[in-house]
Amino acid sequence: MMRPLLLPASLSLLLLAGCAVGPDYQRPVVELPDAYRETPSKIAGETRSFAERDWRSVFTDPQLQQLIEEALKAGPDALLGAARVREAEALAGVARAPLFPQAQASLSTSATERAPGDRFTSTFLGGVGISWEVDLWGRYRRASEAGRADLLASKEARHGLNTSLIGSVADYYYQLAALRRTLAVTQRSADNQRHVLRLVQQQIRAGISSAAEEHQQKSALGATEARIPVLRQQIAETENALSVLLGRAPGTMTFAAPADLEIPDLVPPGLPSALLERRPDIRQAEAGLIAANARVGEARALFFPNLSLTALFGGVSTSLSDVLNGKAPGVASVGPNLLQPLFAGGRIYFNQEAALARLEQAVVIYRKTILGALGEVANALTAFDTTAEVMEIQARRVVSSREAMRLAEMRFQAGTTSFLEVLDAQRQLLSAETDEAQSLLDRRKALIRLYLALGGGWQEDAKRP
Repeated sequence: MMRPLLLPASLSLLLLAGCAVGPDYQRPVVELPDAYRETPSKIAGETRSFAERDWRSVFTDPQLQQLIEEALKAGPDALLGAARVREAEALAGVARAPLFPQAQASLSTSATERAPGDRFTSTFLGGVGISWEVDLWGRYRRASEAGRADLLASKEARHGLNTSLIGSVADYYYQLAALRRTLAVTQRSADNQRHVLRLVQQQIRAGISSAAEEHQQKSALGATEARIPVLRQQIAETENALSVLLGRAPGTMTFAAPADLEIPDLVPPGLPSALLERRPDIRQAEAGLIAANARVGEARALFFPNLSLTALFGGVSTSLSDVLNGKAPGVASVGPNLLQPLFAGGRIYFNQEAALARLEQAVVIYRKTILGALGEVANALTAFDTTAEVMEIQARRVVSSREAMRLAEMRFQAGTTSFLEVLDAQRQLLSAETDEAQSLLDRRKALIRLYLALGGGWQEDAKRP
């Protein structure tokens, strides 16, 4: 009959009050400014951030919303991010497993002593073994903590990937809009140049213009027409890139140009301190810091004694069939094992030093990520303001160029100016309308950039440990 295992009172108390060695995590102190560098004075005191808005309220075009949802559900990048999270969940379970008792079935054999002349025999031992390494110093608790932090980092990486995916889909979508607008402008310019060419040809027949002017206009028309297939190629390439993001085969679909985007005049960035909770890359860096901190405690616990409890219940016999059928005489073994490391060639010491170095690296990465985020927001705010100014300038330029073109044609028909003035007006108008389309694209990209820089584009789906 097996007797109950009795442990010394001091050891029992130690088991009940087992501590976890190593430092408990504390977020590093980071000095943050009170406001961003380029924050407009009208919204300098606004604490709410534009990033708090759901991406559907920022990208309001119905087709764009549908494409983003498709990319988040079936896009290769989204599927890859989800698979990585599942891997991290499994690894977190692996890290937690040593906290629980382990059970396994065993079967072993050994030679039996025999007298001279006796036949060779073997003894078989089979049964169920149970072992449990008591986590006196929190080694496995720290490992489990690190595993949970790695899982959190994986989730934050997925958040970051999804926000990047949202921005990429919107970026390609607006590129298509700009390219199609530029194509329309170019085709309209070519039509206008053909009209002028016909006018020149009429004047040649009337003896007013020369063949040189006709060839000049044909050359200008050819230069404009040559841009059209290039723009169509760029449209096809952009559609193909968007298809890949959605997980579709390139060339199987086309996308209509989106409606005009409603761009707000002022976008409150909120407080810089909010980036610590809003930006997925900062949250991922902090999760890596938590994991590195926990692994310092895991490494430090290796210096202390290792206590494990083992038990074996089974049977022993010289007959294998008796052991397998449960007819062999019973045997039980229960007891603690205590192991104190004495010398390991410096492995334990250097393992701890490596863990401390990785913790130092994680702190630097965390601080660097915050500084990078602050820089991205400052640059995005500047770009958002600058693109608004450029759009206004380009709009005035287009109006002036159209009027200059109208007057140049009138003056040429009246014979008061040379044809070179008409050619120059044509080039100026095409350039102005093309630059206006680009300025609108830059404005839309600036909005995307600012929204993502502030940490927008994802929703909280799990509590932090």
